[in-house]
Amino acid sequence: MPSRMQSLIREETRKRCQISPIDKKNIRKFIPINTELFHYLYEIDQISFTIFLQIEEFLVEFIKPKEFAKGLLDEVWTALQSDKTVRVLVEKKYQGAFEQVIKSVRDKKIDLLVEKDPGLDRKTLEIFGNLSNASQLVVRGGITSEVANQVKASAAFLVGNLMDSGVAIATLSRMVTHDPTLYDHSASVAMLAAMIGRQCLQKPLSPKESEMISQCGLYHDVGKTCIPSAVLNKPGRFTEDEFEVMKKHAEYGEEELLKVIESGAPIDPITARVAGEHHERFCGQGYPRGRKGCYEDDPVNGIHLYTRVVTIADVYSALLMKRVYKPSYEPQDAIKIMATVAEKEYDPEIFSKFVRSVVHSLNEYQRLNSTTQKGRILYFDEGGQLREEDRKVI
Repeated sequence: MPSRMQSLIREETRKRCQISPIDKKNIRKFIPINTELFHYLYEIDQISFTIFLQIEEFLVEFIKPKEFAKGLLDEVWTALQSDKTVRVLVEKKYQGAFEQVIKSVRDKKIDLLVEKDPGLDRKTLEIFGNLSNASQLVVRGGITSEVANQVKASAAFLVGNLMDSGVAIATLSRMVTHDPTLYDHSASVAMLAAMIGRQCLQKPLSPKESEMISQCGLYHDVGKTCIPSAVLNKPGRFTEDEFEVMKKHAEYGEEELLKVIESGAPIDPITARVAGEHHERFCGQGYPRGRKGCYEDDPVNGIHLYTRVVTIADVYSALLMKRVYKPSYEPQDAIKIMATVAEKEYDPEIFSKFVRSVVHSLNEYQRLNSTTQKGRILYFDEGGQLREEDRKVI
């Protein structure tokens, strides 16, 4: 038995669990559980599937349905925090049962959110949940035609149901403040990118184009599945060497998507380009290739329109999220931070319209939320600069 097994799992737990070697053939029978979704299991009282741990080359049958208890979940969580290479797995044949558990918990969370804050748009939250399901399939790695079809369906569902909502961006922005466990970065980027494409471009994207840019958002970080867990899950800032490793995720994502496209997966090649470009910056100081400006003006060195949109959505979404090395920011503070580097990093025309879209959505949310409570209203001065006023909403 490996020494790590002994240090991660108590002796009495090891005695009750079946532990067996695992090889490449056997591992294909399992799917990993994202650590963010793992916390949803604390919200339920029973399961119909077994929860496994993968520790090095061993598989631990850790929690059977009849043994399900919060104390055992605590043991799993402790193991995950102690060793970032540990993975939580369920058998693929029970994937539907696991996803149903996640959906039921998410639906209850949405009910509580809307009850607590009537200004939030329930439809936005439900569509976001649908996108999150697709996002989790992508971040698990191993993109297949089945995964690609789920991504396409979720993007189509988004565009067909949400594009004209005035409070969608505000709902998305406030959701992470109310309940961070509901938040999913790639799903957020997908939704924001589609709305930016419809609301903030000189020539708004068509429904089909909006579906495509939403798919780009869902796939943009797929390269992170190729980054070593010790770097990807590091609870703190990266060293210079670690950051160089992390930066590789853009190239890895492009390579991974091109590979599955070549194998026949129904994915448009533009998603690979966006994955490879989403850390490029308008001034040319991004990575990995130092591209700058617009693809329309310079097809060789310019950044594609879809990437310029996804980049803005990516940064805004990341600022809303709390990390070990940074706090979460309020929406108005997030766009202020972005504004400090906007001239260098983002397409200025798209970014200025995006800010106005965020402001409009937040103000609509505030008006719908209350007619008596004091709210924070955002304005532009004559020079187009953002300013704030506290006033009673009427």
